Amino acid sequence: MCFVADIPLVEPASSADLSQISADLNLGINEDQIKEYLDVINTWLKACDGLRLIEEETIPVLYPRIPGVKPARKDNPYNAWATKVEIKGESYGILAGKTIAVKDNVFIAGTPLTNGSKIWEGYTPEFDATVVTRILQAGGTIRGKSTCENQCCSGNSFTSASGPVLNPHDITRSAGGSSSGSAVLVATGEVDMAIGGDQGGSVRLPSCWSGCVGLKATFGLVPVTGSLGCEPSFDHLGPMASNVTDAAKLLEVIAGYDDGRDHRQNPHVVIPKYSQLLTGDLTGVKFGYVKEGSGRASDGVKSVMSHVITKLRESGAVVEEVSITLHAQSGSLWMALLPAFYESMIKNYGQPPGFNEMYNVSALRHFKQTMQVRAHDMSPPVKAYTMFGEFIRRKDGNQIVARAMNCRPTLRKAYNDVLEKYDALIMPTIPIAAVKLPPLDLTPKEFIREIQSKNVNTAPFNLTGHPALSLNVGKVKPEDGGSNSLPVGLQIVCKHFEEAKLLDIAYGVEKLMTE
Repeated sequence: MCFVADIPLVEPASSADLSQISADLNLGINEDQIKEYLDVINTWLKACDGLRLIEEETIPVLYPRIPGVKPARKDNPYNAWATKVEIKGESYGILAGKTIAVKDNVFIAGTPLTNGSKIWEGYTPEFDATVVTRILQAGGTIRGKSTCENQCCSGNSFTSASGPVLNPHDITRSAGGSSSGSAVLVATGEVDMAIGGDQGGSVRLPSCWSGCVGLKATFGLVPVTGSLGCEPSFDHLGPMASNVTDAAKLLEVIAGYDDGRDHRQNPHVVIPKYSQLLTGDLTGVKFGYVKEGSGRASDGVKSVMSHVITKLRESGAVVEEVSITLHAQSGSLWMALLPAFYESMIKNYGQPPGFNEMYNVSALRHFKQTMQVRAHDMSPPVKAYTMFGEFIRRKDGNQIVARAMNCRPTLRKAYNDVLEKYDALIMPTIPIAAVKLPPLDLTPKEFIREIQSKNVNTAPFNLTGHPALSLNVGKVKPEDGGSNSLPVGLQIVCKHFEEAKLLDIAYGVEKLMTE
């Protein structure tokens, strides 16, 4: 990296700068003292220029590609593509012959990234996300970037700056979010697999409503290096596919330690060959059907769940209803932690400092500059997170966030205690079938209401880090009218790092429901 020698990395501070900071933060520094602090601060800033002598780590771009293009509407009937591109990986490997879409919050070098938002217009990453490199090294072909919801903050599919993503089973309905495009591209067969991101259900929700397989792995199993997230302790990337076998193959490729570039990872976790461990034998498998997971379920979804339970029992599995009271109460935790999203996404431009990981300096620069002139282009939910987060920071000093963080182990233990007695927990992924897409002239309150309440069964496992998979197990007629049947998803949850068991169980359920 080259620097112009006489231009500092950060412009020197002025007395006016420090006086304003002192006033804003109530530091009580008088004008005489400001001069002394000014000398100290500018000495420290000058020392930072020594970074010029140290080479930053860079991630090489390994496979040739040309810049992506936005496809014409006739070639993008569901608005599921953000950008089309063709990047061929190795000619061999477990993903040889497979086509993959990548959610548009994940970096592909040379291909524009929008994160579903006008805020990111004009930004192009200079390196590939780790999951992208691993896909190409395993023989996969990347076909492009899939449309995602505005800054990944919606369980519905109408918030992207490029317009709504349409459900292929009924184009008047939501495809789910925020990995909306990834789910639709898989469900329609335009690609074999896709990468999604999951902060509160964003892999599993669209997989449920669009009718494919989506897996949020154990927290930290899949590196998020080279992606835009919402909050480090919530963020996950995960595989989406038309069947469990392909989901297992993709997880096998993208999971594993990223050489210290993702601080959330455990270097000692061994990644098995998940796709070679699928037996589908459900004999003796013990399922705990979470009573609270169906508390808001429609009659149609309840009927599908009842059918699944009957089939499981006929296959030799054991299914018992269990009660986990905290499951229904976890919404309070979620709400109390929204200010953490604000601190990460807005205050720290999406990359909170101080972690031992790979940072993207150009992304920080773009977001900082854009937010100074285009903050008004944020979606209503993100604006609400911003106001809520700033209010909590000023009034409470984020004590409520700290308290919520301290409650997360209690919720985790509640699931772990039940998982000591059962191989897996099951419940509907979403308690209702896909809803109608709303009109575009919503008030902020209506807009926010439309994106909420879909993740009551998915968000708890972002709080706890358990692996959770959504599998299509049937269809129902919508209760609000319409002639097209809509997919219903079963969510399966296992202990941390039990992805091999989770995928094998899902494979068995998949075979059972397609017999």
